[in-house]
Amino acid sequence: MIRDLEGLNLITELTEGDFDLFKAAVHTLLAKTFIIRGIDRDDELYNFTIRNGGLFDSWFSCMDASLVRDESLGVICFRGGGDTRLRLGREETCALLVARLLYEEKRAELSLAAFPGVTVFDFVQKYNVMVGEEIKKTRLIEVLRRLQAHRLIETDSPDISSGEGTIILYPSLAMSVDRDSIDQLLSSLARKEKTEGENGGPPPEPEEDQPPEEE
Repeated sequence: MIRDLEGLNLITELTEGDFDLFKAAVHTLLAKTFIIRGIDRDDELYNFTIRNGGLFDSWFSCMDASLVRDESLGVICFRGGGDTRLRLGREETCALLVARLLYEEKRAELSLAAFPGVTVFDFVQKYNVMVGEEIKKTRLIEVLRRLQAHRLIETDSPDISSGEGTIILYPSLAMSVDRDSIDQLLSSLARKEKTEGENGGPPPEPEEDQPPEEE
């Protein structure tokens, strides 16, 4: 354990400017979970964290946490335990899976953009089909804001409830939901489509005055 903390000595070798970068990187990881290469405000923090991996590993080990780096994706992720883990509600979890699936689909497309994107309208359509129920506009705004707060997506429109604007899909989605989970989701969707086809279509929609399911 003591050997694991030897990297903390590196903090004394930082210049004043480097120490400011260290504090900024730690704050970003604790507050937003991810540092992502390609986001202008993150590039300097990303490069600094990669160069000083030993210092960060030792620092985070003091709180029983760690950093996961994927340089092919350009993502650094904070992984904590216990109370530091992000807890999502049902609709937030469904939205995360939808965003992850869309990221997998869109990343293969040729684009000049740094990150793939999808319209809010297309996201909602995909969500409604996969989940089997419509998400209300007010709840959609809350869910997307939660995912945005943790650097999983970003929206470019202040009025996302209208269906206009684009949802930018960050590569942090790939670190949040692994490929096995996506394969399981696709298998589940295939089974659902087969069942609906055999039964003559999807089940009837719930009545409008039916109370929503609790999270």
